[in-house]
Amino acid sequence: MSINNKFNAIISLIHKTKLVLTLMVIFLMFWNCQKSDITDYSALILGTWVNNIVDNQLITTNSTFVMQLRPDKIELYSNGNTIDKDNKTWIENDKYSYNVSANVITIDGVGALGGNFHMEFTIRSVNEFTLSFSVTKFMIDNVEYPDPKIYNLKKVLSDPGNQFVGTWYGKSTTPGSADNSHHYWEYFADGHFNYYYQDAAGLWVKKPDNAGHYFLYGDFLASNYTNDLLTGGTGKAFECWNISIIGNAMFWTGIRENSQINSFRMDRVQGPPASH
Repeated sequence: MSINNKFNAIISLIHKTKLVLTLMVIFLMFWNCQKSDITDYSALILGTWVNNIVDNQLITTNSTFVMQLRPDKIELYSNGNTIDKDNKTWIENDKYSYNVSANVITIDGVGALGGNFHMEFTIRSVNEFTLSFSVTKFMIDNVEYPDPKIYNLKKVLSDPGNQFVGTWYGKSTTPGSADNSHHYWEYFADGHFNYYYQDAAGLWVKKPDNAGHYFLYGDFLASNYTNDLLTGGTGKAFECWNISIIGNAMFWTGIRENSQINSFRMDRVQGPPASH
């Protein structure tokens, strides 16, 4: 082979090698892009989520549910439950397990009031702030209940527990409220609370049958109590509120039936009143 032929062969080999390397680089770049496009839903959904919107509409605050998805594949589901016509209560239930495959969350377990549940949620979108899903399947005791709604939830990003615990003095700020009196709420770190009101003689009373217990998920508060003083209702009851704490003031708002907005304003005080 002549020197020119050898030189041309070497040049040709160099060009082929460059082409192969270029193709490899392009393939690796494409593969990495494809790999980065795969969303890790199992990591993104971890945490505590508070439902506040259904089918693009704000829901009543008492209709809110909370879903906590833990790294150990246990789901804590919390919501208000109707036990019978005289009793309603907020319940936390961790008797669920879940798995994630692609963008589908599958949940199985026993409901707070019984029944074997099987649920499949298709994630529509999720980021560090919000989660949106539709219900692909919802079954109780092997009976399917179609649910065409789209649920939007916000992630709990802070824990105001240290600010919340303590004694607060305030009243309803709802226009036209039937309750114009001031009250005391005394919240403890273990989740229970006391409620104080004034009797007809103006003396402070620590409500003896309150049986108060609260659940705090970021800025969402659920409270259980018994025998509602305002309505005269007997039995278990619960209320849910969105709260904000600014300095030594706390504000509650709640969306009730017919889109009515109820509200409270209260201030932090040193302790509850002397009571009988």
